[in-house]
Amino acid sequence: MLSKRDIRRAVRHGERDLRAAGGDVLSQLNPRNIVRDAIDLALKFTRDPVLQAYVAPRAWAVIAVVLVFVLVSSVLSIDVIMKASRYMVGFIALLVGAVAWTGGVVGQIYVFAIWLEGRAVQADRDERGLHVRMPSGFLAYLKYSRALVAWILIAVCVALPLLVMAERVPLVALILLTASVSAPALFRKFAA
Repeated sequence: MLSKRDIRRAVRHGERDLRAAGGDVLSQLNPRNIVRDAIDLALKFTRDPVLQAYVAPRAWAVIAVVLVFVLVSSVLSIDVIMKASRYMVGFIALLVGAVAWTGGVVGQIYVFAIWLEGRAVQADRDERGLHVRMPSGFLAYLKYSRALVAWILIAVCVALPLLVMAERVPLVALILLTASVSAPALFRKFAA
C-alpha cells in the first residue's frame, strides 16, 4: 500500500515531467528550432530509405492529398480576402489572404508529412518485428512529433477561417472540413 508521502512524491514527479515536457513543447516556438525541424523533416524525405520506400509506391495518393490541402486553403484564402477587403485596403487584404493560404498549405502538409513519417517507421518496425511503446497523449505527440507550429498554423489559417465561413455558408465550410479531414483518412484506407 502506498503511503501519503509516496503519493505526494509521485504527484510532484509527474508535475515535474509535465513541466519539462511543456518546456520542450514550447521550445518548438523558437524560430531557430522551427527552421531546424523543417529542414530535418525535408532531409528525411530525401535521404531516409525507409521513408522513401514507404512513400514511393504511394506517390500518387500523396499528391492527391496535397492537392486537397491546396484546394481547401485556396477556397479559405479567397474567403479571407473577400472578408478582409471590407476592413482594409485591397492590397493589404490580398497579403492577408496570401499569408492565410501559405499558412494553411504549409501547416496541413507539415502535419501530413509527420504522419507519413510515423507510418513509415511503424511499418518498418512491424516488418522487422520490433515493438516500441510510445508515450500516449496529445502532449507527448506534440513533444515527439515537433508539430506544434504546424498545428498553430492549421488553427489560425484553416480552422479559424472555416469557423468564420461557417457563419455565412455552412454547407461550403462543412464540405471543406470534410475534404480536409477525410483526405488523410482515405489515404490511410486505400494506400495502405
